[in-house]
Amino acid sequence: MKQKPEGTECVRIPIPVIIIFLLVTSALGSGCLENLPVPGINGFSFPPVNQKGGNLSVYFFDVGQGDSTLVVFGNTTILVDAGEIDKGDVIVQDMRSLGISRIDLLVATHPHSDHIGGMEKVLGSFAVRQVVDAGMPHPSPLYKKFLDAIESRHIPYAVAHQGQTIDLDPALRILVLSPPEQRFSDDLNDNSVVLRISYGTVDLLLAGDAGKAGEDHMVATGYALDSEIFKVAHHGSPYSTGNAFLDRVRPEIAVIPVGAGNPYGHPSDATVSALMERGCTVYRTDRNGDVLVTSDGISYTVKTSLGNGDMLFLHTTGVPPIPVTVTTSRSPPTRHDVVISAARFNADGDDRQNLNGEYVRITNRGPDPVSLNGWVLTDSTGSHPYLFPAFILFPESSVSVYTGSGSINGTALFMGQTQPVWSNSGDEAVLEDNRGDVVDRTSDGI
Repeated sequence: MKQKPEGTECVRIPIPVIIIFLLVTSALGSGCLENLPVPGINGFSFPPVNQKGGNLSVYFFDVGQGDSTLVVFGNTTILVDAGEIDKGDVIVQDMRSLGISRIDLLVATHPHSDHIGGMEKVLGSFAVRQVVDAGMPHPSPLYKKFLDAIESRHIPYAVAHQGQTIDLDPALRILVLSPPEQRFSDDLNDNSVVLRISYGTVDLLLAGDAGKAGEDHMVATGYALDSEIFKVAHHGSPYSTGNAFLDRVRPEIAVIPVGAGNPYGHPSDATVSALMERGCTVYRTDRNGDVLVTSDGISYTVKTSLGNGDMLFLHTTGVPPIPVTVTTSRSPPTRHDVVISAARFNADGDDRQNLNGEYVRITNRGPDPVSLNGWVLTDSTGSHPYLFPAFILFPESSVSVYTGSGSINGTALFMGQTQPVWSNSGDEAVLEDNRGDVVDRTSDGI
């Protein structure tokens, strides 16, 4: 079972207690988006996810005047919100068409119906490993059903608060930016769960329906907010996406989930103008349909189901993105940027008892981060190839590849072998990139 979010003092709140509280609490301010009929949407057109690949895929579903985002990385699946009630079947169908069979983390940013309406269908259609929400009581039958479904399926449940980290994959960094432990009164929107998901040099900010009070608090905390990809809060409402917050986020791509012809005037002209004035490219689900952002941790592409062409954005910190056709790609680093900087083939003692005494160290001496996803490390015989996972090697950084097993981190990868790989009497380590070109090779003792 996946580990729950760390740093949670009040992680387990008995759901029956919450339900009782919901039944006795006085009515809170009603959500302005509840029970809104929305038009039908176009069929999803993206190909199934390659869950063995090393790309981060983020699907912003077109669910009318609602919100639902699917994040997929390898075998890890995160669903944030599930639109209105009548969009549950659509989201389930979209996810199944992508080859999704389970959800590792289900996040309800807050209990308004345009965010949790489809949860019942989702919970009934997929195995869910854990649920996180804001823990804000709301006296609606819909929210009660949501909590009942979690309880009846014995799904681990946690209440999010600022500063938590969620460990799902060592290559992903997931930070809860909001709500704070001391909530903003009883405002459901301001207490939305806000997540910042990072892979390599690319960051994704999912802002729920957070208002300016929540944004101002996040700005004041000093947490890193800068994010290339920004899911705009509250459907582009004029009561969110303040200037101070935007100046900290500095998004390159903004996605606004919004329904066509909605009666709220979403997104507001002021919000769209503020984004565009900062050089941000804005996508809207009412005009662009489903939006897919795919990243290798260094660059990212944007595709939409209603056309616009496929775009590739080459990300360089501090420089506005330059859209080019998807057939264009960043020039790969020269073969001397990434090198084998050290190797040890003869471990201390009995090699069979000290597998991690054998290692090969890879160093990036270039100025740019390099994705090692799909690269291969082999010995001279090629009989024990090691296929690198989704790992970003930052400039002037090294990672050691050990023969045995262990926990992957920022400086250590493991081949998972049960027997020694490298010959003590003389061997050669060969490093190939994902095109099969030899990047470097070396014998022991460098």
